[in-house]
Amino acid sequence: MGTAPLLTPELRQRFADAVASLDQRYTADAAIMVDENQDATVRGWLDEAGTLPWASGGVTPDEWFFITTLYGEMTLDGQRTHIRTFFPQWVRSTRGDMRAVATEMAHAWKLRSGWMKSRLSRMAQILVERQISLADYVQHLRQLEGGATPENAMPALDAIVADHRASGWKTLSVFVRDCVRGNCFPIDSRVARELDRRGLPVDERQLVGLSLAIGRNPRQIARLFFAAGE
Repeated sequence: MGTAPLLTPELRQRFADAVASLDQRYTADAAIMVDENQDATVRGWLDEAGTLPWASGGVTPDEWFFITTLYGEMTLDGQRTHIRTFFPQWVRSTRGDMRAVATEMAHAWKLRSGWMKSRLSRMAQILVERQISLADYVQHLRQLEGGATPENAMPALDAIVADHRASGWKTLSVFVRDCVRGNCFPIDSRVARELDRRGLPVDERQLVGLSLAIGRNPRQIARLFFAAGE
């Protein structure tokens, strides 16, 4: 989808210095631990009382897509309330299968942003047209990610953005981070604020390239910037 970013020595050093300071503040191990246990982390964050109708002991790809789509542009508390409100309705309507989402079905849902309904419906359309499940789709994205190179650093994210014809893709990037576990660097207002404070580009492709250039996992570095931005 995009071309490899130009990473100057000065920009690399500024990024490396920022990451080193965040490592000291939060420790890289904490970011890695969260990344490896993201299913348990998100379930604990959303479902302290254990009352939500999950399909299994983990978070399924279908659940991940629904949850990350509803992250939207809210505070953490706002996101949690929004998802907890609509997750049970989605499960009742679809039995947790994204292919069952239809525009008519979601019409009555008072989601925070209008694009959320179209994003869910578009995912259903993609799966039905290709006659695959969302688990199959995630496996396809992971296979694409296996061919990542410095010149093509985000093949999974690029593919899902192209499939959705998305002009804004923060929640798609979060889905790639949490479900696909691919190269990405989701940027919300908190991350953008921290990047700007440190004189770094608010550009996902550049940030992925910078992370890879210093030999680090971009989604884990993104978590450090998110923590700092809070």
